[in-house]
Amino acid sequence: MILARRSLLAAALAAPALRPALAQSLPPTITLIVGASPGGTTDTLAREVAEAMREKLGRNVVVENRAGAGGNIAATAVARAAPDGGTLLVAFTSHTLNAALMRNLPYRPVEDFTPIALMARLAASVLVVGPSVRDADLAAFLATLRAAPDKYSFAVGGVGSSLHMQTVLFRSALKLTAPDVPFRGTAPALLDVVAGHVDAMFAPLDVAAPLIRENRVRPLAVTGDARVRSFPDLPVLKEAAPEVGTAAAWFGILGPAGIPAPVAAMLHEAIMAGMRQPRLEDRITQSGGEVPNLSPDGFRDFLVRDQAMWIETARLGNIRPE
Repeated sequence: MILARRSLLAAALAAPALRPALAQSLPPTITLIVGASPGGTTDTLAREVAEAMREKLGRNVVVENRAGAGGNIAATAVARAAPDGGTLLVAFTSHTLNAALMRNLPYRPVEDFTPIALMARLAASVLVVGPSVRDADLAAFLATLRAAPDKYSFAVGGVGSSLHMQTVLFRSALKLTAPDVPFRGTAPALLDVVAGHVDAMFAPLDVAAPLIRENRVRPLAVTGDARVRSFPDLPVLKEAAPEVGTAAAWFGILGPAGIPAPVAAMLHEAIMAGMRQPRLEDRITQSGGEVPNLSPDGFRDFLVRDQAMWIETARLGNIRPE
């Protein structure tokens, strides 16, 4: 027993000394492959954590954008990379959502990757309406929909997005019958709501905020579990309609399957050091999000649950994989 305790103590004392050796085992350049275009939230987070990783790991860290196919191009490249920690995927919601929307993915979203860090979870989107909606507040809007389920049309700013899934959850819970109006992105969808061509939509809070402040769209509620700091007077949708689920967006970093656990833990530590910077964490919480405190194993469990949730949501919306 005494020998066993001495061995454990020796291992614990040696662990910090192993970190530099582990870092030296990484390739001289680490590439963060982003499945989205430059300038968006995913790309911005990638560039923030890249700087922290450089400082923590003593390695060159570059960001490479490979947008397209809902993140599939980037994910496929990483799934096929060597599991040495040198090629990592900056993934977002579509990584698990694609399992519900695409029949023949070239990879398995969970099994073919090593989960490393769940950087941020953004539960809050905002329900906005345009000038065609006369209801004074959320309660009146919900009352109208329950009495006349075909009354209002909803814009979808990106078919297959988490916002599309939020609309599916809302329509399904309230048994709405008016058709969705699909758009190629959030911006054109919001413009048609502003113009009154479409009645309502779920929009990213940060994107809709300028239009809200200019009184060009009217916010009725936020999704998620709590009010958001940037719009504290807005009610939470689930308080008035508890039957409506929340489709949360997330951002995380994964590597190819087979990265050794100590290397994954070291990468996790470096990434989360970047995410815990006060200015970045504050920006995320202002938008109703959070920086989760999940280990790599906890991130894996999250991915399994998230994938199952999207598959069930697609079933509710009668969305068939293509």
